[in-house]
Amino acid sequence: MAHPTTSRLRFALACCVVLLAACSTTRFYPHEATHNEYAGKGGSRFTYEGIDIWFNGEPARRYEILGYIEDPRGLYADDAHRRVEGDVIDKAREIGADALIEVVLPGGPRYTSGLRFGGFGGFGGHSSMGMGVGFGIPMDERTPVKYTAVRYLDRP
Repeated sequence: MAHPTTSRLRFALACCVVLLAACSTTRFYPHEATHNEYAGKGGSRFTYEGIDIWFNGEPARRYEILGYIEDPRGLYADDAHRRVEGDVIDKAREIGADALIEVVLPGGPRYTSGLRFGGFGGFGGHSSMGMGVGFGIPMDERTPVKYTAVRYLDRP
């Protein structure tokens, strides 16, 4: 029989894995409307893996809204380039989107770190927990966004 502390540790690790997996799911919500044709006025975009990403404004052409894509990881942005998570691009392709219109959510940028140290442990046969000390080094900046997935109605 496993030691009670070992069983609790395994249970805690399993819970963490399940929670982390649930937090990183890309979700699609279909758009439903009686009238679903729009004519944009233009803006700024970049193309990432064949999908137009409109980060300011909207397409200067006719389009229809397919739905909304949310990814809790957000948009990766820095001074050198911008990119979108691969799962978001995959979902856009899956539903037949030509473009994504970025919708920045309130809350400001989040910083993620690449280095993390810390831990906990027990001593002897007692159920005790230690306190970990940690630090992180900011590696990138992520801005919380969702995307409006659109299909162009007129081809250039």
